[in-house]
Amino acid sequence: MGNSSVIPRSGSSLGKNQWRPLEWKDQTRFDLIETIREYKPLQQVGVKSARILLLGHTNVGKSSFFNTINSIFRNHVTAQAVVGSPDDQRTVTTKMRSYQVRDGREGKILNFEIVDTMGVEEAFGEGFDPAELPYILDGHVPDNHQFDAKGNISADMHGFKKTPVLCDKTHCCVFILDGTKIEIMDEDLKKKLSEMRKKITTRGIPLLILVSKIDQACPHTMKDISAVYKSLRVQHLIAQASIKIGIPVCHILPIKNYTHEIELDTCVDILALSALQQMLRFTDNYFDESLVTLGKGYVQPPTLSTDAWTKSATRNPTPSPKLNNSRPASEMKLAWANGGNALAPPQTHISDKLMSNGGISEISQVIDLEHETPPPIPVIVNSHDEEEAAAERINAPTPKQDITISSNPSPAPVESGVKVNGGGADMAAATPAAVA
Repeated sequence: MGNSSVIPRSGSSLGKNQWRPLEWKDQTRFDLIETIREYKPLQQVGVKSARILLLGHTNVGKSSFFNTINSIFRNHVTAQAVVGSPDDQRTVTTKMRSYQVRDGREGKILNFEIVDTMGVEEAFGEGFDPAELPYILDGHVPDNHQFDAKGNISADMHGFKKTPVLCDKTHCCVFILDGTKIEIMDEDLKKKLSEMRKKITTRGIPLLILVSKIDQACPHTMKDISAVYKSLRVQHLIAQASIKIGIPVCHILPIKNYTHEIELDTCVDILALSALQQMLRFTDNYFDESLVTLGKGYVQPPTLSTDAWTKSATRNPTPSPKLNNSRPASEMKLAWANGGNALAPPQTHISDKLMSNGGISEISQVIDLEHETPPPIPVIVNSHDEEEAAAERINAPTPKQDITISSNPSPAPVESGVKVNGGGADMAAATPAAVA
């Protein structure tokens, strides 16, 4: 049998248009700041501040995310939360710390808190213990609690809140995942996160994922953060996070924290603020549900609020314009289709270079986001012996052929014995989901 080759994922391709619409302008940053600045829970909920809990592996950017948000509202890069170095193997954060954000050095305290926690580690008995998470979610644990990897939360400890109220509880949870390590996530870490996810969702608490370090995960975003929603690499990582953790892709957002910069960057701010805005929107959903579970029910206030947050959450009779030449809805849906394993772009063109034995030596993948009608699928047959390989090379019209793998669910028939990957899968099975 001739050589087979694994078709690589698209690691650095850019789409022509954004797969999520976002405008990268100073005005966008200004609007997000103004909207978040005026956020407040509904008055009848009886809570003054939303509590957002950050969870994740050691050194993924939990503390750095708070520092990034704090930097934006202080108008300069800050380092209030202590962070470790990229080489740290153990968590730097050892206490549960609830951070408030002020609107400027002497400004008002904004109506949300970001709660930082000890890092989760792969080995059991190391790092944050998922068994203690319910105490935090239910509001029993006081601020500045000193964590112990062996578990030390109990009803007898100092400061334990035996009858917590809604303002003590967690209103939104956020997993932060390292974008450079999603595809090689340790199975023990995956089990811990899955266990934590179940404890969160059974309580009706909304859960989001932030994919951090996107500047290191894709060469295009390293050069320009505003390319994040054109990067098919980042889109693939988000789809992988959805599969591994088990939450919808619309709950997963990419971010880049301030790590080496000494001045603010508009695009970094826009990405972080849009993520925080989504957290506060989900928190509002949690409060809406709490009105039902507590038996109060929603009552419309006699006077409607006129703040920027309420206006942004009120239906506008004028439809929003399409931003940045956004892709059509049908094409965007195709781009998110995944065969249960990996991201399936709408159309994939693969250019190959034939080896001397008729196999495939190099395959480069480029995503075509413009065409919806895929061309037919030519077939390359790997040789069983040198004579067949020589005959194929003689009959080949050119030394280079194009293979087009389309999203068509009914691919053309393929001769038996055709191999395109290391596992020996038939070409007929090599759908876009298998090559994403």
